[in-house]
Amino acid sequence: MISSLQRTLTLLLMAGALTGCDKDLQERVDRLEAELRGVRSDTRDEVEELKARVIAAETSVGVSADGRSFDERIADLEGSLSQVIAMKGATNNMVYLRPNLQGHAPLLTDHGTFLVRMEGMDLNLTQGGYTVHLNIGNPHAVAVEQFTLTGDYGGGTPELDEGEEYTLNNPKIRAWQETLTPFETRISRTLEPFSWTPFDIELPADSRDQLEMIRFSMNIENARLKRQDSGSGNGTFSHIQVDSEGASVLRTDYGAFLISVKKSEQTELGTKLTLEIGNPYGFTINQCRLVGDHGPALPKRGEQESSDEYNEKMRAWSAALQPFEAMVSSKVANFRWNRTTILIPGELDQVKFLRCQLWVEDVTLPAATDN
Repeated sequence: MISSLQRTLTLLLMAGALTGCDKDLQERVDRLEAELRGVRSDTRDEVEELKARVIAAETSVGVSADGRSFDERIADLEGSLSQVIAMKGATNNMVYLRPNLQGHAPLLTDHGTFLVRMEGMDLNLTQGGYTVHLNIGNPHAVAVEQFTLTGDYGGGTPELDEGEEYTLNNPKIRAWQETLTPFETRISRTLEPFSWTPFDIELPADSRDQLEMIRFSMNIENARLKRQDSGSGNGTFSHIQVDSEGASVLRTDYGAFLISVKKSEQTELGTKLTLEIGNPYGFTINQCRLVGDHGPALPKRGEQESSDEYNEKMRAWSAALQPFEAMVSSKVANFRWNRTTILIPGELDQVKFLRCQLWVEDVTLPAATDN
């Protein structure tokens, strides 16, 4: 009897405990659901606020603080462009050259910074004075066809005491300035893009002592953007047969290059092509890439194949082309063939044809030599 009563009490206690647990669990669930509803409500409010801010920003883009639209502000800038161009002449800086100067000096012009160095000077026995040999490096894609050098020459700059400033307010500098002989000479020699161009100027100095310092600015009078007749690399694609023994032409904004595929091999990452790129120019390409499409070998038309059959085969082949972009692994040095590699993410039998462009991203003009 006692045992039966104990069992009954135990069951009642367990039921009460379970009921209490269920109640606690239900309260926790209710509390979590309430918190979730609050989070959802706050999130909706934040999203609506963010949406309103985006719409407001989109409708006010191009409007300045004074209420002018973007087009109005651009029109004001374009209206003042002529004034900016008129003031550009003042940005031509003087370059200072001396016979014993090592290396080259920067020459700032309206068309960018050029490099210049004095290669030496010789006595002009027929006309008198001295012939000064200069060399200008043009690192831009602009061919300068006519320019004028304006400056003066004379003895070296005076020695200044510690604390003295190199300004016209200094009497020593003013006195030195008065001893300088002005000159102006027009040069019709073309400064080709990405190359060094040597030329001479004649200065009627009586002795070398009067040529210890030559300074001048360069005013470019006639220049044109040098591009290939067939257009720039933009929109001009080259077709490369991977198994061909010949070379293809790659046309770019920097001129035409030659490319030949020497080897193709399968790797874990794709197809590795060993290339030779011929650079006939005087600058080195530090970084470039090939961009375009790759695919299987170009289909050939059979002797008994109709035009419709061949066109259908070409359509299937064209649909199999896949885009690619491959960085050339090494520099392309000037005046030589350069062996390099690219990696194309495709199977070997799917990289038999390339339709691509050469994108030149960084070039270097080699320093002048003493030759």
